[in-house]
Amino acid sequence: MSAEPIRTIVVDDDHTSGAATVAILKKFPAVEVTEYIDNSPELMSRLPELDAELLVLDIEMPYNNGMNVASIVKKKYPKIEIIFCTGHAYFAADCYDFEPVDFVTKPINEARIKRAIERAQRKLRNNVMELVSDKKPEPKSKKIGINIEGGYRIIDVNSILYIEKKGRKVYIHTNSGKSFVAKYNLTQLEEILEPHSFFRCHQSFIVPMKKIRYVKNNEFGKTYSIMLKECYEEIPLSRGKHAEIKEKLEKNGIKFV
Repeated sequence: MSAEPIRTIVVDDDHTSGAATVAILKKFPAVEVTEYIDNSPELMSRLPELDAELLVLDIEMPYNNGMNVASIVKKKYPKIEIIFCTGHAYFAADCYDFEPVDFVTKPINEARIKRAIERAQRKLRNNVMELVSDKKPEPKSKKIGINIEGGYRIIDVNSILYIEKKGRKVYIHTNSGKSFVAKYNLTQLEEILEPHSFFRCHQSFIVPMKKIRYVKNNEFGKTYSIMLKECYEEIPLSRGKHAEIKEKLEKNGIKFV
C-alpha cells in the first residue's frame, strides 16, 4: 500500500458527534476524510462512486443500524475496512462478528483512535498484498444485526426460514422455531438481505433462495406457492413474480428441462 492517506468516510446521524469525529480524524496525516454522511441510505447509494478505503461507522442509526450496514458493505465491498464508533460499549462483542478494524467508544480518545488507524493501515496493506498474490479472501460473516422488539439481535442469515408481514408487524421465522418481530418494514429488510440471496416473493413475504425446494402450481396454474427446506408452510408466490423467481433460480445454477 502506498503512503497516501486512507480515504475515509464518517457515517453518523448525529451531526454534533459526526463533526467531532471528523475533527479528531483530521489531526492524523494518515487519514483523509473524503465524506461525512448522516444516513445509511445515502451511504449505500453513493458508495460505488466514492472510492473509500475506510468507514468510521456509528451503530445506532435510523433505517439501517451500523451492523446491518457493515454486513452489506462486507458482502459488496470486501476491501473496505470498518471502524465502529458508538457511545455504548456493550455493542462491542456483537460488532466483532462483522470483522471490523476496531471498536471505538465516544467520546473518542486520540490515543485509541490512533491505534485503530494504524491497524487499518496494516489491514489495507495486507489487502493489497493478497490482491497481488491472487490469494482468495477468507469467507465473510453470515451474521447480521437486526433491530427487533426489545433491542438488537445477532442472527445468522442461514437460520432464517422466511419473513412474513402480519398486520402491522414483520416476523422473522427461524429454523430454531423462534420468531422475532423486526423493527423494519419488508422493503427495508429486502435491502438488508439482498446481498444474502433473499427474494421478495409476495407483498407480505421474503424467502431465502437457497432454501427453495420447489414452486407449486395451485388452482390450475392460476396461483403459485413456494415450498422451503426445513419448513412445512406454503409460502405464497405472486403471479407477477413467477417468471422472475425462475430467472433467479437459473442464475443460481438451477436448470429447467
